[in-house]
Amino acid sequence: MCCYRLSTPKYSLSCVTIGVTISLIYLGRHMNKVQRVLFLWRCEVKEQRRCAEDLKRRNEALVYNILPSHVAAHFMGNRNRNHDELYSQSYEEVGVLFASMPNFSDFYSEETVNNQGLECLRFLNEVISDFDALLELPQYCDIIKIKTIGSTYMAASGLNPSRLIQFRAS
Repeated sequence: MCCYRLSTPKYSLSCVTIGVTISLIYLGRHMNKVQRVLFLWRCEVKEQRRCAEDLKRRNEALVYNILPSHVAAHFMGNRNRNHDELYSQSYEEVGVLFASMPNFSDFYSEETVNNQGLECLRFLNEVISDFDALLELPQYCDIIKIKTIGSTYMAASGLNPSRLIQFRAS
């Protein structure tokens, strides 16, 4: 009888070698796929972290634009505060300015004559920019822009307790 048996050492060693080779190829492909997925996840995390930092920077700029700098610093710098905690501070002498354009909503119209309302908004921006430029002058350094709401400009003076305001007798 001349029949070959698969259980001979020569064939069993070949089968084990082929099985190990196929297993290593599968393992190598699997590891390659896992590495690619991990790389994509890391790239996604980096992008999300960059977007979160950009959003945080924009939010801080918005807070500093809306609130006076010392109030914004109080809220942005104090991370351990209670969310129900309100900010208040007492001052001896404070002046508040509300400069508003009466009937601006009647003046504003989205017609082709004023480029769909763009010219009205440009005019409003020009007025607000003029107020901002005035407040940058040295003689108005004690006046702080609080915010603009629609066509109303709000500013306050006397909110900086570290500066002593000298009044001249006229």
